Amino acid sequence: MKFRSYQLFFVAAVALLIAALCMPVMLFIEPSGATFSLGNFSMQLPDGDSSYVACSLGVVLVVALLVNLFALLVSLFQNFELQKRTSILAMLLSAGYYILLLVFSFLLNEGAEPYVQIATLLPFIALVLDMLAFLSIRRAEANILARATGFRLRD
Repeated sequence: MKFRSYQLFFVAAVALLIAALCMPVMLFIEPSGATFSLGNFSMQLPDGDSSYVACSLGVVLVVALLVNLFALLVSLFQNFELQKRTSILAMLLSAGYYILLLVFSFLLNEGAEPYVQIATLLPFIALVLDMLAFLSIRRAEANILARATGFRLRD
């Protein structure tokens, strides 16, 4: 079986989203020196307790992960329209993740200095990979249409 470039983009996006789910997203340092971290499903408070206020971040990432897995599954059948729609949905979910992250970072700030962790960039890289997959799907669809409608003039 031959792997196409957009399938590899989807696999890489899935791997990045899984990695982003497992790591903390932001670290906040209060003026008193106490630190607390914001993860995708919970927030670790300075006293050691966990708060599940920000679990919607993880839910959006899980849905984006499932959409990318569905797009990978659909890519086996070469349904280009459904692939393009699922990649657009994955891009919108990744953008929505950053909107939610911005809202939570402003709400939970309370005078603390936010420090961005590496896991914050991984959904953005997945967004770029979904965009590249979308462009690659369009190119593959155009190549198939060009071969189907093309003909040669013979002498």
